[in-house]
Amino acid sequence: MKILHTYCLNYNIGDYALGIGLKNLLRENLEVSLIAETNIQGRDFNKYYIEEVVNKRYDLLVIGGGGIIHGAHWPNGWFWLIDIDLIKSIKIPFIVYGVGYNYWEEEGGIPDKGIKHLKETVKHSSYFSVRNDGSENRILRQTGIESQAIPDPGFHINLNTKYIRPENEKYIIIQLADDKPKRRYGSLEKRSKFINDMKDIVTFLSNKYKVILAPHVIDDVEISKEISDHIDNACVWDFGYYSFDNSKESLSFYQYAEFVIAMRGHGQIIPIAFDTPVISLENHPKHRGLMKELDLLDYNVKVDQSDFKENLLSTIQILQDNYSSLIEKYKIINDQLIKASKKAFSSIREKLNDGQTSR
Repeated sequence: MKILHTYCLNYNIGDYALGIGLKNLLRENLEVSLIAETNIQGRDFNKYYIEEVVNKRYDLLVIGGGGIIHGAHWPNGWFWLIDIDLIKSIKIPFIVYGVGYNYWEEEGGIPDKGIKHLKETVKHSSYFSVRNDGSENRILRQTGIESQAIPDPGFHINLNTKYIRPENEKYIIIQLADDKPKRRYGSLEKRSKFINDMKDIVTFLSNKYKVILAPHVIDDVEISKEISDHIDNACVWDFGYYSFDNSKESLSFYQYAEFVIAMRGHGQIIPIAFDTPVISLENHPKHRGLMKELDLLDYNVKVDQSDFKENLLSTIQILQDNYSSLIEKYKIINDQLIKASKKAFSSIREKLNDGQTSR
């Protein structure tokens, strides 16, 4: 089977991680002879591309995962660049796999054009699913679309994959986000308070661990540098090295960390996949949604609350006090996630076989 995979390829380490996880799943569960990829945020699925490339060169189109149901200013209200009337012209089966409904609540949700486009996508897809971060309820509430919730493919980055330990000494990872700062922090004043609080947190942690700050996109680099600056046992990893062709190498930092403090969805997902304890810094509904789905809400701290620093310090202590039992809980969680993904692919294979029979 020749597969075309379209997802976000814009130098976000989290998106590259989910791409690795999804390719692992495809190779594990389907007869794969080729997986090609294209950037969903740049590729125009126009008439020529569909007829001459998609339909003629591939047997399956895979869309996602990632938070691609987002962007009211995008032509279709989400990231897939295809005219609504052209969706039905895709003659090979296509699936939408583990995508995120990523609108902030204050954005007002997906516009009407997006709802119509998504419904047409669901109508013609062989399989449509969202990731397990509460997207199922958010998309149902705002669009009426019923979807299958499955594990984010980033949970499978370690499927048949080995990673080499990058550091000999004990270290922790702190992953911060600074794109869309007003939405993430509530206001620029709260952002300033967050920076000061995190300086104190990093200083405190650096007495026991090496602290590695891990920007996932270029917008995260400066805030990571500002917070770690002048703290002897803290540093920022080289985003320019990891951001594209070496993204896979960065994932090893999550596997061997003592624990992780994370502000992005895949900053949570990647360490969980490795049974590495994580504290989520909530600044979007998906962060709380994921931790709730996995019964880990005790390790979720809201970024914009007035007592943020005190709550984070308290949560760090709880994590350290329950470290061994938490790792055992993660192992159970990951066993459940593997079973859920296998079930999803069993359904996908059934749909694809039904489609071949009908043709």
